Formats: sequence, structure tokens, C-alpha cells
Amino acid sequence: MRVRRLLPILILTTGCGFLSRSQSKIYELDRLPPAAAPAPVTGLPVAIDGIELPPGVDRKEVVVRRADHQLDVRSAEQWSASLQPLVLHTLASDLASRLPDGMMILPGAVKPTGAVRSIDVVFEELAAGPDSTLTLDARWNVREPGRGTTAHHERITVPVASLDSANVATGLSQALAQLADRMATEFTR
Repeated sequence: MRVRRLLPILILTTGCGFLSRSQSKIYELDRLPPAAAPAPVTGLPVAIDGIELPPGVDRKEVVVRRADHQLDVRSAEQWSASLQPLVLHTLASDLASRLPDGMMILPGAVKPTGAVRSIDVVFEELAAGPDSTLTLDARWNVREPGRGTTAHHERITVPVASLDSANVATGLSQALAQLADRMATEFTR
């Protein structure tokens, strides 16, 4: 009698390991240094005010496009946070490393009193697949007091070894670094 009562408890305590979900793999983006030393820049400090990602991409799960207009959402392979703040912080850090010290106002930092050059970025495409490439297609505007708004468009394609999530993270890091390179040239003119 006693064995029958203990059997369900024993099954529940030992069997929970079999029923638990597999561990998620967590990925982050790398901040990549510039190829050259920061160019001399003068003028107002720079801040990224807003970033907009394409629908379906701003999530914790790694997303890869398939050939049949579908998305492969990898629930066991995730970013360390939702993709939007990762992209914002990575892009801002990459841009800061390409500008003189103190020129870039990082996300969360207090903006100085006075005028600031503001950047807004709308990613029309930011995805890997269906072939072995990662595509970044972004429109970005710089608003500067007294000079108005300057519009830019960048399309960056980065080849990746495969569409596994680690390569997707590496390709996205490289694409954001290239975007930061192109943005930095705007402020050296």
C-alpha cells in the first residue's frame, strides 16, 4: 500500500527533468571597432532618438526568412533581449567608437543642455535568409537645429557562412558596424 502512494510522488519528482523544456541558446550582438581611427568631427553632439524595426523581427526569438515568404521563428534560440534595444545600443556604441570622445550621446545618458543632432532610423529590412546573406535596408534622418533634416538610405548585404543563429548574430553585428561607418562619414563633412 505504501509503495503505491509513493510511486506517483517518485514519478513526479524524477520525471520532471524529462518533461522540462530544453535550454534556450542566448545570443547577443557584438560591438565592432572601426577600421580606422575616428575622424575629427566638430559641431553638435549626436544622439539616436528612435529606431523602428520591421514587423515580425522585434522579438526575443531569432528570426530567419524562408524562401516561401515565411519566417522561421526559433523559440529555443533567442536574443538576450528584444531585438530593438539590442540594435539601438549596438548601433549607438559602434557610432560612438567612430566619433571623437563625447560626441555621441549613448542611449540612457542625459542629453546636454542646448542643441543636439538627432538621428531616427527606420529599418525597412533587417533579416537573414533565405540565402546565406543578412540584409540591412535602412532609411535614416539627421535633424540638426538651423540646418533642417538630411535624409539617407543605406542597403547593406553581409554574406554569412550559414543561417544558423550564431552566424546570423555575427552578420547582424557586421551590418550594424557598416551602418555606423556610413553614419560617421555624415558628421565628418
